[in-house]
Amino acid sequence: MTAFTALLKREVFSLLVTPSVYLLLGVWYLLNGLLFVYALDFSPEVQSDLSLLPQYLFGSSLLVWLLLPAFPPLVTLRLLAEEHRLGTLEPLLTAPISDAAVVLAKYLSASIFFLLFWGGVLLLFVLLASLGAQLDWARVVGGFCGAFLCSLLFLATGLFASSWSGNLILAAGGGAALNYLLLFLPAITENADGAVGAVARAAHIPNMLDRGFAAGLLDSYAAAYFLGLSGLFLFLTWVRLVSRRWVP
Repeated sequence: MTAFTALLKREVFSLLVTPSVYLLLGVWYLLNGLLFVYALDFSPEVQSDLSLLPQYLFGSSLLVWLLLPAFPPLVTLRLLAEEHRLGTLEPLLTAPISDAAVVLAKYLSASIFFLLFWGGVLLLFVLLASLGAQLDWARVVGGFCGAFLCSLLFLATGLFASSWSGNLILAAGGGAALNYLLLFLPAITENADGAVGAVARAAHIPNMLDRGFAAGLLDSYAAAYFLGLSGLFLFLTWVRLVSRRWVP
């Protein structure tokens, strides 16, 4: 077994046995379940056309704006910030495993675990279909893929924030602040003139989810945007870990 595989297994197992993470999972399921029921019972648009339901759960709903930026940093805060607080990060960084492998193992473990968050939402559609509802599965699966890709970006920013100190509040708050900035700044400036407006429209995450993936379209530009920015923040996390050898 390679050091990377061993570390990845350790991180996944650590998340699986952390009670606070399951509390987050329960709150996530509860709020998304309430939104699901609300859309079915009180939204005339969804009642008349179930194909719009994925846009409520995976698109530009209020929960996507409020929950999605905040939850990934709450998952990633323990991956580096808590290790720094407990004094176990330095021994890990001096172990026979590269800093890049440490970053990737921790990121992949959080990404694997976050599948449970969106998997529970996807299960709601499966249950609805089992009751005889006719769903547009291209929109459901597309919405799921888009939401998960967006989560990968927000996990990467959360891991970057987690790498800066052992203060768990700053790690969670910093990651959430970065995510809200990525979410709201383009929305605020998308109507600006010139290059600012063009860049904002190209970086408008809710539009990518709502009009692309949740509409049944696999948008290659949006996928490249999420994966590219995720890679950038993972690189910055690696730079931060490397710099700890010179700047504590």
